[in-house]
Amino acid sequence: MHTDQLKELYIEPTSYCNLQCPMCSRRHWRNESIGHMDIKLFDKIIEGMPDTVERIFFGGVGEPLSHPDIIYMLSEAKKTGRIVEIITNATLIDKDVSQKLIETKLDMLWISLDSIEESCDNIGHSNFADVMENINIFNKARFAPYDYAPRFGYGQMQMNLGIAFVLMKDNKDQLSTLLKKIHTLGISKLKVSHIIPYHKSQLDQVCYERVLAKNMYNTSGSKSASIDMPFMDITDIPDILPFAANPSLTFSVMGKELGIDDSYCRFVEEGVSFVRWDGEISPCMALLHENTIHQRGAKYDVERYIRPCSFGNIKESSIAEIWKNKTYTRFRQRVTDKEFPPCARCSLDLCEFVESNETDCASNPFPVCGGCLWAQGLIQCP
Repeated sequence: MHTDQLKELYIEPTSYCNLQCPMCSRRHWRNESIGHMDIKLFDKIIEGMPDTVERIFFGGVGEPLSHPDIIYMLSEAKKTGRIVEIITNATLIDKDVSQKLIETKLDMLWISLDSIEESCDNIGHSNFADVMENINIFNKARFAPYDYAPRFGYGQMQMNLGIAFVLMKDNKDQLSTLLKKIHTLGISKLKVSHIIPYHKSQLDQVCYERVLAKNMYNTSGSKSASIDMPFMDITDIPDILPFAANPSLTFSVMGKELGIDDSYCRFVEEGVSFVRWDGEISPCMALLHENTIHQRGAKYDVERYIRPCSFGNIKESSIAEIWKNKTYTRFRQRVTDKEFPPCARCSLDLCEFVESNETDCASNPFPVCGGCLWAQGLIQCP
């Protein structure tokens, strides 16, 4: 449901990271500096937090636990009485860090995973065994004084554990294994997202090419037939599953359609804003940093330049002032009104507009969102 109130604030505490993962956007940044958020800047964020904000999320592109004052940040955020969450690659978690995280009364610790097997370390974390050991260390601290045996619903802990899994062809077979580990790892939430190809070579890793090319899961009214199924044991009739993605069908279960609104922006529709480490206010994760993204559409492969977008800096204005300024308000209205052409799913031959987010074939002003993978239901943030 659309809201024009600021409900969630994402804070990027740092753009530093202790890893150099091959698929990370930091390896392809243009004109970007690396730094930690100044603690006085953070204090200003907390002091000027609008009353409408319900959730504070610490994340972005860097590794949040590499910020020297991250425990202070989490504690101060939690003192405001809001839901507070953080995402980490888990490589910096040890017994001491685990205890400090618990003492902040953090609501959710998200761990980003791109592999659960040593053989796939080349696609992400340099030492998966260490990551799993760190998760175990955190769980031991999280479930104390209970015996260490995390299971779903076990232990009345305020802090939950979530896994953000980056799906690609090299690790897609691991997803079922991860699902089997949910209870033993004490996971309360699992979010799966596709890889974002920041380099042309990563296009071969995407698992959504046919989704875009054939408009799978699209809810458009041009489909020729609708199928409505009851709840069922899918192990009895597994052959029916491919029909759920058939581009010529609308597939529903008990009247609830399985499909996507290919112009839905969770960030705008749900009242989200991002504070970059240097204080710049961006409307979404996609526009937080300068990048080049490689996209494979219905009829093209293209290198798309993404110019970052800021509607102000909290060094100069308050969060509330920036949220309400005319330029930011008009942008949110354009997104809500779905004014952007469907560049990511376009079946026409390649045009020059798809090569950047500066403008589009409808002459919309910067930033244009028609090629956004988040709006296509392919990328999601915790």
